[in-house]
Amino acid sequence: MEAAAVMVEAQVAVAEAADVEVAVEEDVAAAVEDVVVKKSEAMKKILLYSVPVIISMIWLVLTHHIYDPISMKGPEFLKFYLILLLGFYTFTIILQFFKERNSKITSYFMIFILMIGIVKLIKGLMLEKPVGYLVVLLIIQGIVILCQPGSKGNREHKQI
Repeated sequence: MEAAAVMVEAQVAVAEAADVEVAVEEDVAAAVEDVVVKKSEAMKKILLYSVPVIISMIWLVLTHHIYDPISMKGPEFLKFYLILLLGFYTFTIILQFFKERNSKITSYFMIFILMIGIVKLIKGLMLEKPVGYLVVLLIIQGIVILCQPGSKGNREHKQI
């Protein structure tokens, strides 16, 4: 009888182990699926936010036959920069219309665009060129970046 009881206990233990293994496999499959969905969403946003950059670069190459926006004269750089800003924020508004929330990718692109403007600002200041319009654009863009939901400058407003 004891051998039969041990056999039953062993079978129960094997069945429990199999159930645990199935549960773990289901959890792993769900986790992998979540990662794939998040990565595909991130790739979609990267592609969407790359469109204004590509459009502004195509404009740059077609109209000025150069690949370096920093080497452009002031008014022409402002046109390039406005195309880049308007395209980026248009896509941001479109994504918000479709209930997509801003992510780190949005912040990275905002900071990338801001850095392009800051580099041009520094170059203009070093060459003693007028940079007033660029300063205004950079201030507006800085305010927009700080007012984004989830940014460090906006965390105080969320607690209200």
